[in-house]
Amino acid sequence: MKHHFEKKNGFTLAEVLITLGVIGVVAALTLPPLIANYQKQVLKEQFKVAYSLMQQAWRKAEVDFGSKPECYYWLSNPYKTVCIERDEYGVCKHSTLEDGSPIPSDINGPRADCSAFMESIKNNLQIIKTCKGNAYRDGCIPAYKGFDTVKQSNSDGSMSDEEAASLALGCYSFNESQIRNNLTIYVLKNGIIFIPYLSFPTLFAIDVNGMKGPNKWGYDLFSFQTKSSIKSPLVLSGGGCMDPEKGGVSTSTMLSEIYK
Repeated sequence: MKHHFEKKNGFTLAEVLITLGVIGVVAALTLPPLIANYQKQVLKEQFKVAYSLMQQAWRKAEVDFGSKPECYYWLSNPYKTVCIERDEYGVCKHSTLEDGSPIPSDINGPRADCSAFMESIKNNLQIIKTCKGNAYRDGCIPAYKGFDTVKQSNSDGSMSDEEAASLALGCYSFNESQIRNNLTIYVLKNGIIFIPYLSFPTLFAIDVNGMKGPNKWGYDLFSFQTKSSIKSPLVLSGGGCMDPEKGGVSTSTMLSEIYK
């Protein structure tokens, strides 16, 4: 009896391995950008939610306060100043008004109602934990860098401690050691971390996704300022005392991107 064997076509083991290798290379090239873009979109949505929440809290606090509080930075500063002394790093040590008169107490904006306004804002945020100093040790915040240490990191180590301290002098309370050890910081029910500068709502930072990473300035950590003028309402705008970490963006850039 004769046996007839039918020849069957198929892939050899070598061909399968080559195909899998090609797929792996393509995946290695395309997946990281896709994942990074997805993460950016997630952070953008979290930023939008957090910003909306803060706006609502500020509006409600203003209503509760009964009038626009004197607690904001100038939208357009009515004072013109002149620096008359700088340190070795070019940072101004002493200024006067253009006519030589002393700097007034409201050079950056009125502050008379800040303490009362801050209490109104806190009443409109669902705060579940407060850390009055030692926020890092007590688990209110992750290991954030500060305004000073971000400047050093962005300089690739070329900036000395002394220069970083000088450049960060006007933002001292957002330096790393101050954020971790001295500020009063609030954790909200939805996980957002609220970090007022010197316990005032004129300048503050928020971590839009709380303890989740990346916990970097310009990624999920952003600063804001409360601004106004005598006749205009309060607005929350991109704040000072913030340098985005490498690859991050400013608060103003993020605000423009979420409404595209």
